[in-house]
Amino acid sequence: MISRLACQGAIAAVSLLLLTAGCGKSEDAAKAVDVPAQVAQLKGGTDAQANALSELAAGGPKSASAVKDIIPLLKSDDSVIRRLAAYALCQIGPAAKAALPDLKALMQDADMSTATTAINAMNAIDPSSTEGVKVLNVTQ
Repeated sequence: MISRLACQGAIAAVSLLLLTAGCGKSEDAAKAVDVPAQVAQLKGGTDAQANALSELAAGGPKSASAVKDIIPLLKSDDSVIRRLAAYALCQIGPAAKAALPDLKALMQDADMSTATTAINAMNAIDPSSTEGVKVLNVTQ
């Protein structure tokens, strides 16, 4: 299990990576992940959810079958979980198209890092979904 502080540190690192490198992994670069096991962990507590979302993100497009299970976490009360859910969808890429309406709502998040991650995710899923969107530190 990771502590809340460690999780926040990891999120800061992920946010920095998002801002410098954007989202999206090729199928070849994606890590082999036991998607059903990680989906089961999404029903656990915050630490379990954070770990599972990180693993699903590492799986990139290979985690596409988890999209429907990740989407509800975009509405979590925990900003770290919202941000990690958006990041996982970002890494999954175009196969996460069903998440676009919820990611669009997340653009208004009070946490700027979460809003930025949502926009990056939208751009990775469907670049046309972010046309005209202007946010500091986000390149399109």
